[in-house]
Amino acid sequence: MERMFKKIFSITALLSVAILQASSSCNECCDVSPCFSPRSQGRDKTRQMVGSVGHTHLYDMESWYGTFSVMFEYTQSFRSRHIAQCLFGCSLFEDCECPGRTIKIQGCKVENREEKALLADYFYLPQDFKSTVSFEPRIRNFLVDLDFYLGMDEWVNGMYFRIYGPITHTRWDLDFCETVEAKGTCSHQEGYFNPTGMDRSKLLTDFSSYVCGAAPASVDGITFQGLKFARMDKCKRTETGFADLRAEWGWNFLQGEDYHLGLNIQFAAPTGGEQDACFLFDALVGNGNHWELGGGLTWHYVFWRSEDEEKHFGFYFDANVTHLFKADTQRSFDICNKPLSRYMLAAKMTKTVTNDLAGDPTSSASDTTTTAATSQFNNEYAPVANISTVDRKISIGAQGDVVAMFNFTARNFSWDIGYNFWGRSCENYDCNDKCDNNCGCPNLCDGTQDNTWVLKGDAHMFGFAAYTGGGVTQDDPIALSASESKAVICKGTNGKDKKKFNTEVDNAKFAVAGTNGASRVTKIVNGGGGFNEESNHIKTSIQPIFLDCCDLDLIETRGISHKVFTHFQYNWFDREGWIPYVGVGGFAEFGKNEDSCKSSCTSGSCTTCCTTACNTSSSSSSCDPCCDKCIDCSLSQWGVWLKGGISFQ
Repeated sequence: MERMFKKIFSITALLSVAILQASSSCNECCDVSPCFSPRSQGRDKTRQMVGSVGHTHLYDMESWYGTFSVMFEYTQSFRSRHIAQCLFGCSLFEDCECPGRTIKIQGCKVENREEKALLADYFYLPQDFKSTVSFEPRIRNFLVDLDFYLGMDEWVNGMYFRIYGPITHTRWDLDFCETVEAKGTCSHQEGYFNPTGMDRSKLLTDFSSYVCGAAPASVDGITFQGLKFARMDKCKRTETGFADLRAEWGWNFLQGEDYHLGLNIQFAAPTGGEQDACFLFDALVGNGNHWELGGGLTWHYVFWRSEDEEKHFGFYFDANVTHLFKADTQRSFDICNKPLSRYMLAAKMTKTVTNDLAGDPTSSASDTTTTAATSQFNNEYAPVANISTVDRKISIGAQGDVVAMFNFTARNFSWDIGYNFWGRSCENYDCNDKCDNNCGCPNLCDGTQDNTWVLKGDAHMFGFAAYTGGGVTQDDPIALSASESKAVICKGTNGKDKKKFNTEVDNAKFAVAGTNGASRVTKIVNGGGGFNEESNHIKTSIQPIFLDCCDLDLIETRGISHKVFTHFQYNWFDREGWIPYVGVGGFAEFGKNEDSCKSSCTSGSCTTCCTTACNTSSSSSSCDPCCDKCIDCSLSQWGVWLKGGISFQ
């Protein structure tokens, strides 16, 4: 008998681990999660196991029996560095005061600029702006867990029913603080954002303003959208609700005075909240609104009893595996292999081309070699998150919750000590060709934005007519068709020296405009006021590379954690009929997380592993991610509890 139990324990544990590890992962060094989705507050079998000896799974009962308990629990996360790495990847710096929890914001004209600092230009800031942003992400939970167990031996010997779940108040605090080292005095040159240039007074004051949703006012008819999704809140995000109502129906088909073995079926109703993408680090109660269905195995064996049977020592085991069915969620994705690109700027294009914009491979504006532009900048900028936030249906193949516990009982006192393994396999996105636009915001996947948005990078979006003729007047501002599909969060493709000429935009050709018959009659230069010299000839993209639904980096996450716990309890076993009990305990849980800075990204080069193009064509007919990426993002936390209840027999 004992040998059989050992085999069951080994097989169940191995099966749980195998299921959770089955998903593949690219393990890209720069991958970051679109959000943080920890273990649901309602998925923790430890709460039901501790203090249950002598109250549940009883032997030789001939009538109804049961127990009702209430647990008050407080939990707090630690290892905030791991949460920050999940959210910001290899953009984090090893700062002495906040190791692994700091990013830097620097414009392209900052002296001795850090190569992996985020480019300030994307955040409506000056080119000489400089700041450091630190994070101390923390999650706290206040729980009241309700648990009711009913032994149904009156009907069938060994049958039972259980229903449980916690009332939860959760507080999520990104706790970010920005230290501005240089506010910057540089205005953006004419043509970079708008024809007349952006004076410093019209730009934002700091990075914090950008990630909180601020944007410059309209200038020259140009619209600057503020960040609508993946924002960072300086205040705590809180939520209160009932985290997953769970129920089990089981049968202990093998029972004895010192052992039992049983199976159960179980489900969870999504009584918590849905996850949206308004904030990068937002409070969540429950499992993300998933229905769950699965089963479990429960077993115990008492190794030793004293002669007076007032003391005993035993092993208790409970394994649960459930499937999480599809649920609606909202995610802000990055562009494929461009971590944090959700915070870059996109420029809007139109198919209505004015001023006969065209491109020439040479600076001669030859009528035999020019190619007409098929699109042109349409006077609007938006953070990429505003167009990369889509509604998805997400399912999770398997979630495991395994508890192994030793119990020592001496008369009315009992002591539990044990281990808990929790794991969740990779999320599965229901990835249709075109996705429903349930959020009400135009996005890359709703079909209306095809061939509309491009990555701006550090390109100039306006040039100026060098001469009068062909329908244009000297110094007229002319919108270009420039895009930078290879730009990344830390820099554009032009760089500081070539920026004003658009030398490294996509499909770069010299910009020309105006027609006289079939000929383009004027060059487009990078500044007004008669800057018509050959050296000022600016380039544009003929044609630009558009962002598409298939460019979204659909990174999935999974979770694995290991918990150790202990519980001390006093039981009034000497009473008949009604048996109260009360106990205290605590735990420490250690989550597994991706070490996003483990490879070449730590060298400081943002382009080492972050610039590989995934899909540069808008004609793709599928929405498959460019790589089946799955990264580990789990919560490490500690907690204490007070548990009390009453049993009836």
